[in-house]
Amino acid sequence: MKPYIYLLPLALCPLTAQTLDAKASCMSALDSVKSTQSENLGPVVTAVLEATGGDEQAFWRFMQEAADAGHPVALTWIAGQGIRQLTAQGINLETDPEATKFRSAVEKAASAGYVPAMVEMAHLLGSGVGAAPDEKKGMEYLMQACRANNSHARAAYLLLSGRMEKGGAEDAAVAAELKKKNYYVEEFLSAFAGRKDEKKGREWLAAAASHGSAYAAGMLARYYMMQGKDALGYDFLKMAVEREHPDSLAVMGSLLLPESELSPGLQGIIKQDAESAIRLFQRAALLGYAPAFIPLAGEYNKQPGKYSKERVFELYRRAADLGDARGGVAYAYCLVTGRGCQADAERGVRILNQLVDAGVAFANMALAELYFNGTGVPADMSRAISALTAASVDGLPGCYTLMAALAQVGNASKASDPTRARMYLRMAEERGEPAPRVAFEALVQAGGWKFIP
Repeated sequence: MKPYIYLLPLALCPLTAQTLDAKASCMSALDSVKSTQSENLGPVVTAVLEATGGDEQAFWRFMQEAADAGHPVALTWIAGQGIRQLTAQGINLETDPEATKFRSAVEKAASAGYVPAMVEMAHLLGSGVGAAPDEKKGMEYLMQACRANNSHARAAYLLLSGRMEKGGAEDAAVAAELKKKNYYVEEFLSAFAGRKDEKKGREWLAAAASHGSAYAAGMLARYYMMQGKDALGYDFLKMAVEREHPDSLAVMGSLLLPESELSPGLQGIIKQDAESAIRLFQRAALLGYAPAFIPLAGEYNKQPGKYSKERVFELYRRAADLGDARGGVAYAYCLVTGRGCQADAERGVRILNQLVDAGVAFANMALAELYFNGTGVPADMSRAISALTAASVDGLPGCYTLMAALAQVGNASKASDPTRARMYLRMAEERGEPAPRVAFEALVQAGGWKFIP
């Protein structure tokens, strides 16, 4: 599947005393991350959200301003986000001028002494981002980071030299890193061991988690919860959340939503609260986890008095930029309907059709609603039903119930057809769609259906 990118300029924001205080908090946190040579931007996210009362847009604005001012941490982060967007678009990173610009930004950050930028430069040079691959120069950056005592760089060097895969923990250099409790090495070893020995892989993950790995804690949380060991899994999940693991932040946010159904093992442990869930989704989104944008937008949609349509649209746009398929559909749907943005129906429908061609089943649901209601396109019952049929083939639930309701209600292009509605309703029952008759009656009473991004 080929994702798409949709970049728009940020809206300008007038400076206020609160804005200036929040910006100062952001810069102070960025300086702290730089001084500790950390890769974790969690402290910056915390500083901005606390100073602004939970305004995620301020974080992106401040990070861009800091990057424009040459702050190495912000430069590295902005460049990383840009490269992810280009990757989502399917662009050739070796020849694209934007990729070259982003690589130059990371190089500037590395030259300023920010060691994580040196590690990133090693990766960009080895992968051929912004220019042809240059493994020799990439290794020079990696060794520079190793000399600066960066654990990530040392683990990457061992991996590239083949010592971990060939010698495993018996290799002297690997053993030395393990004595230093280098959890990056333990993460790599868990991957190697897990290919042949799942138990051994979990043991290495457990070691990595005990030595500070957020990734390992998150992986173990998922594993144990899938095994029905909810209490143990939740302990690891809390550990991952405390360490700012973006995926785990989003998982915890989902569990905290009041409408989420908790397993018996978690019902006595988790206290569900929508506002706490929102804060977790915000943190996951700001740390770059694209799937967190959609549930965050969903929670904002439930409180229109507090969160504007424009703010929701911005979340969809950013999710689309990062290659999230559902974010792309929601973004395009908003363009068609003018929800939170200036309407551009032609462009929105074009993007939805591109997403359908790329295999995004959810895009068919959006197109079906637009053709049924005649929003941005001429009303066309046949095309609405065709889109729902395609969505059903791709496994999306409830499509035949929707077809039945649309046929029963009719639209500007086709009168009500109760016979066809009954046929679709039977097909919904045969396919095991949940409570199709109840849903059918509700949709008919409502006079149709509105797509919810």
